[in-house]
Amino acid sequence: MLYPGDAEILNFLEQIQLARSVAIGLRCYRLRTMGLHFGRWLKLAPEQMRQLVFLCYCHGLGKISLPDAILLKKGRLNEQEWIKIREYPEISELICKQHSILKEFAPLVRSHQERLDGKGYPDGLTGEKIPYVVQVFQLLNIADAIINKRRNHLRKNSTSDHPYWKQAVEEITKEMQVGGRDQVLCEKFFQFLELYYRGGS
Repeated sequence: MLYPGDAEILNFLEQIQLARSVAIGLRCYRLRTMGLHFGRWLKLAPEQMRQLVFLCYCHGLGKISLPDAILLKKGRLNEQEWIKIREYPEISELICKQHSILKEFAPLVRSHQERLDGKGYPDGLTGEKIPYVVQVFQLLNIADAIINKRRNHLRKNSTSDHPYWKQAVEEITKEMQVGGRDQVLCEKFFQFLELYYRGGS
């Protein structure tokens, strides 16, 4: 799946992002772990698996450029802050283009915040213009953000009996119902999430 030298590059990317923010660095590792399981569950081809792993580590490189006031903000972002946030996929792409190996992943990195209905960014891509492996990564990315936030909330409010992964299913379902995500892929992902978080095989 990985080529000689890939592991060294991935470790370097992880260390860069850990140095910027421990939360971002740890997120790369969580995405990779879940991504490997989901990719195998989908029976992705070896090259797609490699693309998925690199997406986990490269998609957020552009966040290095964001100020702490935005990157670490706990509350809602204002419109000006959202403008800065929406720039980071292009910056991630630019960083990837500077490296002989990472440049092949640059187009995938650029498109990881797109939506099937054209309401994503930065290019408003629609449908099959968004590569399948990117659509796979998007589900992982959305789910991890929601699940990690929900898990932290449950640590402080342990009385809730609503499984934290189900909130990810609910939020992704909303996007699916308005045409933002592929229904077939989403339904496979929901099955996977239940197995993954309940310890299924």
